[in-house]
Amino acid sequence: MFVRVDEKPRKRWHWATPLIVLACLAVAIWQALIVPEERFQLARAWGTVPAELRGNLGGLLDHNALRLLTALFVHGDWTHLFGNLLFLGLFGSAVERALKPWRLLILFLVAGGAANLFAATLATTASAPIIGSSGAVSALIGAFVLLYPHSHLGVVLPLGLYFQLVRVPAIHLIGMWLLFQVLETMGSRSGAIAWWAHVFGFVNGVILALALRPWLYRKDARLL
Repeated sequence: MFVRVDEKPRKRWHWATPLIVLACLAVAIWQALIVPEERFQLARAWGTVPAELRGNLGGLLDHNALRLLTALFVHGDWTHLFGNLLFLGLFGSAVERALKPWRLLILFLVAGGAANLFAATLATTASAPIIGSSGAVSALIGAFVLLYPHSHLGVVLPLGLYFQLVRVPAIHLIGMWLLFQVLETMGSRSGAIAWWAHVFGFVNGVILALALRPWLYRKDARLL
């Protein structure tokens, strides 16, 4: 008689989010070790320059297409970097648990590259390179909303001398964040930051996560 013995499920290593974080940190350290002039040249060589894409559809078939992706790993300063890494760690790890590493990496690169291309078409300064992973991180936030619609996020509220941790529906906080991005696109301060890339990245993340979702084999995806 043969008896079926269920094996314990093997724990899977979620490597995509840590790999993206390490790549961004490595490029940032490289930037810190070179002189400012070379740092600017690096941003132009790796970033998305709108003037090199506009009116040149063939530019998407050469190295300019690759720069839509390399721009995701170059940041303007440490504040820019750590702000993106904070949201990447928070939302990227959760999305990766649902989509698994390869799909997370595809979503990050495809949505981020598309966000950079969209931002380049709307940029007011054609010569300034577009850099940073904000568009890709916004896509992860959009994917998070689709994959974990009923999840909650912790918010620390200062109450006098004490702090209170409050669990708030994630969709409410992300909705406020998205509204802020839309309002900034219409404000006068939108020249230095590609706010439209954030909005487009969010929408693109929802669409891509929806396309990848049929392959999910996890029955219940919830963020605790």
